[in-house]
Amino acid sequence: MKKFLLMSLALVFAMATTAQNVKLKSGVQSAKPITGQKIAIEPANNPSGNVTVKPQPSGLKNTKGSKDFVNVVTIGTSANAYGYGYSGGQKTMVWADDNLNALINVHRMGPGSAPPSLSGYLAADLGVNLGQSLDDWTPNRQIYAATLPGAQYYLDAGRYPQGGIYNPAGNMDLENAYAVYFAPNLSNLLSTWGGYSHGSCNLVNQADSVKTMYWYDAPPYTYIADGFTLTQNGLAFYTDIEQNWESGSVVYMGNIILGRGIFNNETHAFDYTQSVLPLVTKDNERPSNERIAASPDGNVVWVVVLANNGNAVQIGDFANYYPILFKSIDGGLTWSDPIAVQLDGPDGIEGVKNYMSDFTISQWFEPPLPTRDEIPYTTAFDCDLSVDKWGNPHIGVIIGVPTADYSIMTEDSTYAVFDIYTTDDGATWNGVAMGYPWTFRGTFGDLTEDNRVNIASTQTGDKIFVTWDDTQMSGVDDNSMPDVFARGFDLITNRITSAWDGNQPDNVSLFSDVSSQAWFQCTSHYVFTDNNKYTLPIVTEFLSVPTNPAASVEFKYLCDFAYENSDFTIPVANPPFPVGTEEKSIDLNTMIVSPNPVKETASVILHLNQGATVTIVVSNLVGQQVLSYDKGMVVSGTKQYTLDASALPSGVYLVTAWINDQKITKKMIVQ
Repeated sequence: MKKFLLMSLALVFAMATTAQNVKLKSGVQSAKPITGQKIAIEPANNPSGNVTVKPQPSGLKNTKGSKDFVNVVTIGTSANAYGYGYSGGQKTMVWADDNLNALINVHRMGPGSAPPSLSGYLAADLGVNLGQSLDDWTPNRQIYAATLPGAQYYLDAGRYPQGGIYNPAGNMDLENAYAVYFAPNLSNLLSTWGGYSHGSCNLVNQADSVKTMYWYDAPPYTYIADGFTLTQNGLAFYTDIEQNWESGSVVYMGNIILGRGIFNNETHAFDYTQSVLPLVTKDNERPSNERIAASPDGNVVWVVVLANNGNAVQIGDFANYYPILFKSIDGGLTWSDPIAVQLDGPDGIEGVKNYMSDFTISQWFEPPLPTRDEIPYTTAFDCDLSVDKWGNPHIGVIIGVPTADYSIMTEDSTYAVFDIYTTDDGATWNGVAMGYPWTFRGTFGDLTEDNRVNIASTQTGDKIFVTWDDTQMSGVDDNSMPDVFARGFDLITNRITSAWDGNQPDNVSLFSDVSSQAWFQCTSHYVFTDNNKYTLPIVTEFLSVPTNPAASVEFKYLCDFAYENSDFTIPVANPPFPVGTEEKSIDLNTMIVSPNPVKETASVILHLNQGATVTIVVSNLVGQQVLSYDKGMVVSGTKQYTLDASALPSGVYLVTAWINDQKITKKMIVQ
């Protein structure tokens, strides 16, 4: 045993030493977490006056109800942008329910609501019939009022709220369902942060409501919860990072605060008990983000934290963030020890280690170029979490290369949006790259906002959908003019969706009324399912003054973006089997060209259902053959080949794979 331990330590040391020789080229752009936003930046006292929201110029409308151009409906207003915009948009604010065909958007109140000036009140915009038209919405439906005056402002003023719909299993009547909210408030003796406000409000009868206060009384040092979720079997959960913030700076206290609520059938409130999940981090570094989600049946609950607890082997010189998870199999009563996810190195995730092309590696690393096992990886600073029907966690998160401790490189094609998941309780992890953003961070007055990755699922938990904000405009380097991008993942067939131009995510808001203005988006925890159609409820916060988040905002609902089963066309290579359990084989020959557009080299990924002769041909749009690769006889399975496009002029080409007598053609854009 001692010999084995010494050999293991030697191997780890050798890995770290080897990776220290990996060098990035000088001058690469990178980002670090915005620690200032971990302290609440909004003044406690409410700004006076009522700001009129400026109308947005009209754009193209979707007359077909397809994915081409979405329709946009204004569904509510708020006094300022801080509710959606504070420190990441991965909180739970939009919630759809299949059994009710209804959804809510939880936010603070403001212009156009009553009373208009009190941003400490909370509302839930209510949409019925999937919220497809303006007539289907009740905007600014009050669910909470601040009533306790303090030295500066109301002690119970709700801030940064989260919420969802509690709909008991099997119920299809709005009269039996509740808008449930959870928000921090100002209830300590200094009229500053630390308290919680939570409660519920019936979706039909507003008089059937309850409001509960948790008065700040550290320890634990409660603050602003990032995680919140609900289950149909009457459970609610919240998570918060315990940090002593009273001095004006953050001191991490070594715990994740966990709240577990049970629905009280008499009072119609969730009765919470509070505990902590101990999480010791390297150098007591504060975790960057935490989220919580439950399986559809409510039995399996996961918590994910972006942190560094030393349990993943550090590859390279820099400390990084990686996902750390806790699991409960009894509805949140008992919890596992922390489960660290190794992103990089020999034991890292294959999908993570292979998302960068050889060309990208050669572009940003100094020679001698590192092997893929030598490249370190880190998560960005926010994430979202979903749990599928089998109880597997899915983490929506950006992953890239660290350039210093707790930083991420933001150069072209060096970071990607991922679904990170396990199918064996965390023994092994998989990663699917869902898209490559062009920009990382946007600045809006005193707020900065990263790509806002959200992750959603069908209510049955057999499909996953990832959305994010990204600005893809020539000459724009920051994420200040974003659109919403989306991609779906079928966990039964093990395929992701393809856009009209091939192996790409969909630009949801392109040419819509919020095109290049889809600020601070939030996607529902669940999507609507209607037979073969999966509608993604997405809300964006439209800023009346993009440089001033203290000005009033409107909430815009993107009401008709949907996928169908036929959109899930691209097989996932890692792992080479479905996430689900109903099907264990892929029966079609398929081809992926990635990255696309391509600058130098691309990968042609083929999945063969049986052995075949393979030829890959590249031709221009007039049919002239410009490249050809004869691969001869190839055995079944997933194969990857490098296509050298460095000598091709910029333009559009067709990549054709001949698999025996079958022909598969994909469009490729050369930049």
